[in-house]
Amino acid sequence: MAMEYQYRFLEENRKLPELLVPAADMTVLKYALEYGADAVYLGGRKFNLRSYGSNFSIRELEEAVKYSHDRSKKAYLTLNSIIFENELDEFEEYVKSIKDIGFNGYIVSDPGLIPVIRKYIADANIHMSTQLSTTNHLTVDHYRKAGARRINIAREIRYNDLRELVKNSKIEIEVFIHGSLCISYSGRCMLSKYMTNRDANRGECAHSCRWKYYLMEEQRPNLFYNITQETDGTYIYNSRDLCLLPKLDYLVEAGVSALKIEGRMKTESYVAQTVWVYRKALDLIAEGKFNKENKDFLMSELIKCSHRDYTEGFMFLDSFEELENNEDVKIKQDFKFTGICFKEFSEDGCSEILVKNQFRKGEVLEILEPGTMPRLFKVKKIKIKRKNYEFFTEEANPNDIILLEGLGNINLFSIIRKRMQNA
Repeated sequence: MAMEYQYRFLEENRKLPELLVPAADMTVLKYALEYGADAVYLGGRKFNLRSYGSNFSIRELEEAVKYSHDRSKKAYLTLNSIIFENELDEFEEYVKSIKDIGFNGYIVSDPGLIPVIRKYIADANIHMSTQLSTTNHLTVDHYRKAGARRINIAREIRYNDLRELVKNSKIEIEVFIHGSLCISYSGRCMLSKYMTNRDANRGECAHSCRWKYYLMEEQRPNLFYNITQETDGTYIYNSRDLCLLPKLDYLVEAGVSALKIEGRMKTESYVAQTVWVYRKALDLIAEGKFNKENKDFLMSELIKCSHRDYTEGFMFLDSFEELENNEDVKIKQDFKFTGICFKEFSEDGCSEILVKNQFRKGEVLEILEPGTMPRLFKVKKIKIKRKNYEFFTEEANPNDIILLEGLGNINLFSIIRKRMQNA
């Protein structure tokens, strides 16, 4: 069935969905675009759901949009925080301050704010957030009439319902395909607010769902019972990470307009590796080559990023048990991010590397560059560069700037990683 979808895609000469990628800061934005993102979404210093992220100043927002547009890519601004009555004037002032930057779209979770945005940006392309829990085409049409041009569908939707929704909708449909999942419906969680007074709906989530929990009987306040047989508590709210890579061709066939990756707090390494995989997958679908062998290879690349156990989410699951991991909250990490290209060309004839994590002479590294297949490189000699002198060493440590003999020149946006010993 999956290959049939790919052939239908080729026969109908359809356009691939947009690959939409998060950007925590300018560095991550550059890596996202270099590795194949069609568009990025980012947050300013106000009114977005990542209050503890780096976020962008007004000047940085201008730089981000210019950098994206210079490369024929799109940039969307998140304005998806819940806004209270006493913040409306401040919200309006913020919209005025960014009105001339030229974003390709504005992501909001409150349709009442659309007129405020349109007051200053008449042609604003409004995207409605997944927090609106949209699961049918009538609701899509309601937001279309309110002025929306795209809507991110609730993660809780089933695949067959998604196909019908897309077919019956008159605006663009966007879906999440990868990243962390909130245990609450469409991310509208109150746990964090109740337990820590940090409001997840205003970008301050404390990730209470990842904590260990015990059962306490009211008359025995100092006696705690395990909810399962585990000795260290149970993670009753802990969701797996979403990964729809194996079903990406189904989503293309359904006709969705955009495929969105979660993670506006993620590093350049995570974003580069994840985008590389999904870009490759979409290109293979366009070529009719997204077969089992290529899927397995791409999954083997995807798990090199730090991640929790994966799930295909509500869209394709057979059992709700597939959504949760009640045993632990640990991040899986088989590979370690060890370096990036600091200077593409040097007088030594090879690129300078900025070390992120320690590695030693004799170890095998893996080089990932935009648009190319990963390759292995065995470390033979490590030369550390200082301001006025250089020297050879047996190991490279974080923040060292080094040369690796025999590496040659690599792309400025290369990611260097190594397999961990226990992997």
